[in-house]
Amino acid sequence: MRACILAVPFVAVVLVTGCSDPDAPKSFRLSGDAKVDGQPIVYGDVVFTPDGAAGNSGPQGIATIENGKYDTKGKDGKGVAGGPTVVKVTVLEKQGGKFICEYEYRVTLPKSDSTLDINVPGKAAAPKKATPEI
Repeated sequence: MRACILAVPFVAVVLVTGCSDPDAPKSFRLSGDAKVDGQPIVYGDVVFTPDGAAGNSGPQGIATIENGKYDTKGKDGKGVAGGPTVVKVTVLEKQGGKFICEYEYRVTLPKSDSTLDINVPGKAAAPKKATPEI
């Protein structure tokens, strides 16, 4: 009985460490403020895609923006790959609300846990003028 009690923690450690893939790409936590023209984004999302054109690969990171903040490891997030990355921000009026804008840019992220503040330019969220039909 005593041997069984001592074996349980050992087996648990072997199972946990044996389930991780040593060849899986490393991901890092990225968080920060998210604003449009200096004002906090009420709701939206941000997607971090490794920039294949710049030779980067790895997992795509996704985070929900709420009240001007995001975290790629929050609410089941998986983090980001780091390196050259395409950042795509979608801004909504509120959760499930009206679409305001979408903004995309490129950045090189560190290969470590870090912060990145996002500021979508006001012109990206400005209403587009309707073009006259001919």
